[in-house]
Amino acid sequence: MNNRIHLLDSFTSNKIAAGEVVDRPASVIKELVENAIDALATMIVIEVRDAGKEYIRISDNGSGIYSSDVEIAFERHATSKITQIEDLSSTLSLGFRGEALASIASVSQVELITKTEEAPAGIHLELHGGKVIFKKEIGCPTGTTVIVKNLFYNTPARFKFLRNNTSESSHIIDLVSKIALAHPDKGFKLINNNSIVFVTSGTNNIFHTITSIYGKELAKNMLTAHKAENNYFVEAYFSKTDMYRGNRQQQAVFVNGRLIKSKVVTEAIDEAYRTLLPINKFPICFLYLKIPPEEIDVNIHPAKTEIKFSNEKLIKSLLISTLKENLLQEKLIPEIKLTPKNQEELRQETFIDIPAVSNKKNIESVREEPLGREDKNVYFTNNKMTEDKKPTIPFDRNERKAIDEPEKPTVENIIYHPHLINIQIVGQIFSSYLVGDDGLQMYLIDQHAAHEKILYTQLLKQYKEKKVYAQKLLTPIIVELSPAEFEKLKNDLKVFEDLGFEVEPFGRSAFLIRSVPLQFGEPETKNFFMEIVEIYSTESGISDYHLKIEKIISMACKAAVKANNKLHKIEMHALMKQLAALENPYTCPHGRPVIISMSKQEIEKKFKRT
Repeated sequence: MNNRIHLLDSFTSNKIAAGEVVDRPASVIKELVENAIDALATMIVIEVRDAGKEYIRISDNGSGIYSSDVEIAFERHATSKITQIEDLSSTLSLGFRGEALASIASVSQVELITKTEEAPAGIHLELHGGKVIFKKEIGCPTGTTVIVKNLFYNTPARFKFLRNNTSESSHIIDLVSKIALAHPDKGFKLINNNSIVFVTSGTNNIFHTITSIYGKELAKNMLTAHKAENNYFVEAYFSKTDMYRGNRQQQAVFVNGRLIKSKVVTEAIDEAYRTLLPINKFPICFLYLKIPPEEIDVNIHPAKTEIKFSNEKLIKSLLISTLKENLLQEKLIPEIKLTPKNQEELRQETFIDIPAVSNKKNIESVREEPLGREDKNVYFTNNKMTEDKKPTIPFDRNERKAIDEPEKPTVENIIYHPHLINIQIVGQIFSSYLVGDDGLQMYLIDQHAAHEKILYTQLLKQYKEKKVYAQKLLTPIIVELSPAEFEKLKNDLKVFEDLGFEVEPFGRSAFLIRSVPLQFGEPETKNFFMEIVEIYSTESGISDYHLKIEKIISMACKAAVKANNKLHKIEMHALMKQLAALENPYTCPHGRPVIISMSKQEIEKKFKRT
């Protein structure tokens, strides 16, 4: 009689375990780095190539592995951390299940080079698919090096679920950044495709570590706080209210040195910052908790990324009070120190349109236009316009016609909705909405939404025609990013170049912005650029090139006339004229209405006149 239930062989069970512990290159790195930390290493070097799919190397100066233990270390449930069930409630080590090495070796080609301090020579062991190929003595320093090659080479079904190299590399960089933050007493060096991403000093100074990874600008905008309650202790590094992100990527929680995820902690951060940040914006926050090990359960997730607290209410209360008390002591009104440069930036810009100029006649007529402005740094980004043909940018190219010759209709000056021009603008309410009528209807026009749509249409048209205008910045803008954000963006700069940005890498994790699209003002450039970065930083980032372009252009509202801006009559009429020239002037790029109306009859009903 055949048995329906049977025991799996070790080769198959190891691969199943690998699916729980090792699902991507970052998982391999996490397990190996945690082993290095448990081995009391003070310096750990992580090197990856091809997003870790082809090559991962983790080297440390820790205690090493005894020669007699080398092969046993790759067996399932082989561990030096625990010997009995009671040890689970008191262990402080990062890895204790003994599954990591066995799981990694079962789905890759692994080399191990290790030596203890007292051993005369080290050991070099190589395994393919979990099977030992050779073992020999080798000369090497004290510590351990693990090399993982061709991850998932024998499980192609799993390999195909990996993301592209940019996404996987970004995930690795973000993970190693967080581990380095968790252990500021250890030096970390991360190398990606032969380029150093960051190096931390291991001086046990968290501010130094934050600066090494995320840059000086972020570090100087961080607050710090300490608090203890019962046997719980929290040390917090968190951003002021004028610095935030569009996602939670720069939030991290460390419990007893372990990087973890916790809904309780996330809710506490949100509660502490409630009403202090714009909607859908998140603070930068690094929290270090020390909790008696018997009061947490780290064994509820195979990769040990999630833990359970025995007293969730106390944890939440402690975190909220730690953050909120210090936030409310801060001066929440941003201080602006005026210099000649940013006084000019703060001068209100009221020009409605900055269109492209298509011929010499337009340029000459604009020079007579009192509302025009000339920018000598303007140039085409795609068609190499020569120096003597740099355009002067008018307020509205259709606002003034040549005196000696009537303007001939072209594709550029077609009016798709002439009835919009016929609306008589009679004023502005709340410095945000234009009010007009055409004899039968009253109209309210959202000036911000209208200008958004105009800018969106202009930029999209210029991009498609490869005639995007850019302006050089007098002083380049430096934007510091996290290493993970930098990695995702550095290979996709063409998207920005095609829109009129001149962006180049600056140091290990920063970009230098030298030029911006002409529609943008310098004060908004940095914020706009950071919002684009946040789109790229999401795990479900946009992959299609043209979708990226349209998404970026749709964010042109940063340069649009804002609500609460007082407009002059000529600007109101120019806005309506440009709106009438759009194919669809009725909704902004985000789908909100631009214009609403109410009939004369409906108004008379309200006044009981009918």
